[in-house]
Amino acid sequence: MKNYLSFGGGVNSVAMYLYMLDEGMEFEAVFVDHGTDWPETYEYVEMFKQLYPLTVLKPDVQGFSNLYEYSWHYRMVPSFIRRWCTAKFKIRVMEKYYKTPCFVCIGFDAGEAHRAKLSASKGAENRFPLIEAEIDRDGCKKLIKRHGLPVPMKSGCYICPFQRVGQWKGLRVKHTDLFCKAQQLEKRNLTYRAGRGKSPMYIMKKPLSEVVNERQVKLWKEDEYPPCHCRL
Repeated sequence: MKNYLSFGGGVNSVAMYLYMLDEGMEFEAVFVDHGTDWPETYEYVEMFKQLYPLTVLKPDVQGFSNLYEYSWHYRMVPSFIRRWCTAKFKIRVMEKYYKTPCFVCIGFDAGEAHRAKLSASKGAENRFPLIEAEIDRDGCKKLIKRHGLPVPMKSGCYICPFQRVGQWKGLRVKHTDLFCKAQQLEKRNLTYRAGRGKSPMYIMKKPLSEVVNERQVKLWKEDEYPPCHCRL
């Protein structure tokens, strides 16, 4: 069966790509461009595309290819619980593209074995090459450096509710325009919900203006914080 590699442009998926290449495995790497990743991720993906084959897909969710624009139109914010953004703009896009039966290679590393689920939904069976090869996060970084590539930042959406406090602070400093867009989306959602008598819902558990002004408690290492389960 064909191997599809779920590529997000972050440390794990880049390392998984290079590992599978080293092992002589045949696969097609797929990146879903929903228009709302951090600029650094897009820069890395563009660089990577110049060196290695990469299929780029665009979502079509009710006529929208951009997650932020969809959220703005429907006055919604990404959700901790429902994770509708991941389902609509990432997973379903890839599932529609796959030719089944097939294997889907997901970049969980050896330190994330507890996240691995051996699902065979809709003819697509999950595989976890990094876990099988016992490659942890540090091993991923070493593998990338060994190939002469820079280690990418943690990939993810700039409006993701699973970002740590430090990332929101970094977004405000490095990409003020995107932080403002996130705040505007949050306020639009709050106004919409208030007009319908609904309780407030924030991207995080409190307004972003408060999030970036609080101190971050070091509960986990820089690279090890709760994932959004987007599988990328």
